[in-house]
Amino acid sequence: MRPFITALLLCLTAGAVRADGLATWTFGLSISPASDGQLFSLFLVKVHEGKVLETRPLGREQFVKQAQGRMNSDANPGKDDLFAKFDIKACYLPPDSVAMGYSVRDCSVLDDLWKLRYWEYPQQGQDGPRTIQGWAAKPLKPSDRQLGILGAYGIRLVNDMVLGDAIFRLLHDMSDPNWVNNYRQG
Repeated sequence: MRPFITALLLCLTAGAVRADGLATWTFGLSISPASDGQLFSLFLVKVHEGKVLETRPLGREQFVKQAQGRMNSDANPGKDDLFAKFDIKACYLPPDSVAMGYSVRDCSVLDDLWKLRYWEYPQQGQDGPRTIQGWAAKPLKPSDRQLGILGAYGIRLVNDMVLGDAIFRLLHDMSDPNWVNNYRQG
């Protein structure tokens, strides 16, 4: 009996992806600023039956590598290129990256995540204030209509977290100028 309980506890704490109802790991994203100065936050998230059990902060580079399948990840155990799966061209791996084994392209669409939340770039640069226009209709948060659009990805309140495939659908849609124009209309 003891080995069975030990094995069960190991599966639960490792967050193995299982069809038998145990907790799973996925990626999480919030348009709330991170403690490292990023204007968005990335996470590994342990979920069970739709409830978040645990979150672990994830750096941008680790997220990109894990989502590209270039780094071991509890959220991407099959090492799939999730950017290719969801056709997010700004995050595709360079063609020679597999042969080189170390070349990883950044995901430039992540640079636009702040625009979902802010009307204007909220941080001051070394040369003074930056007046880069965001997409939000209000200075510090999206309008109710914009939150309605973001609701399709899991963001109903500005501090909510997008989970799993919804992250990649959002990043894909943000790459579409028609989607951006619709969002900007507030």
